Amino acid sequence: MPSDDTDSLTEQMHDFLDGLGFADLTPDYRDERDAANDAIDAAFDPLPEELAEDPDLAEVDKVNVHDDGDDILVPVVTFLFEDAGEPDRDAVWSFVGHALEAVHEPFADLHVRHYDLQFAYAHEDEDAVVYCRIAVHPPLVERYLTDPGFDLDALRAAVTEADNGDDEIPPVDWKPFDAESMGTGAYSGGQAAIAAHCAGASAGAAAACAGAAAGGAAGAGGAAGCGGAGGGM
Repeated sequence: MPSDDTDSLTEQMHDFLDGLGFADLTPDYRDERDAANDAIDAAFDPLPEELAEDPDLAEVDKVNVHDDGDDILVPVVTFLFEDAGEPDRDAVWSFVGHALEAVHEPFADLHVRHYDLQFAYAHEDEDAVVYCRIAVHPPLVERYLTDPGFDLDALRAAVTEADNGDDEIPPVDWKPFDAESMGTGAYSGGQAAIAAHCAGASAGAAAACAGAAAGGAAGAGGAAGCGGAGGGM
């Protein structure tokens, strides 16, 4: 996760822009993001052994404007795994359930296109970082949170069944993607949130792999080592 110093500098920049009168012109959803991350911290305390760091509500992407003039958003939660090799899918979905429970409430009164859950882990040979994502749209999340008969297994099955193979249209069930060069919204630039999380992390096989790749790219000709590609296994 970002360091306290980085968070402090970010907050100072937001406050500076607010002081110039840009708060209403460039909503950044800080309150919602902070509330969501507080809930995530509580939901993942103690940290599961499969994860290298606490998950992070890393971005709130604006992807469109609703007919009522308000933003349409995609909250993005990132997960960094500790060990190399494809993670256990039951564990993945357990984390998805906890994250959706934590993130939903802060965004309940806003227009959400879908919740984007992004994951990074090192390939089993530790020669590449693998990035995958799951996307769940609000109707399924609402049902999961309000219908006692629609549990996590039912949510998982519904996402799998409704995934039509187009990863631009939720729901999306555990799809590899190129996080290094493909952002997920208007605020993400050319890199997805999970790639930034992985590059800035200090723990986990994927973070070590990403660091080795960055070091190799900086050397003459790019030394062999971990790649940043998000290809699946």
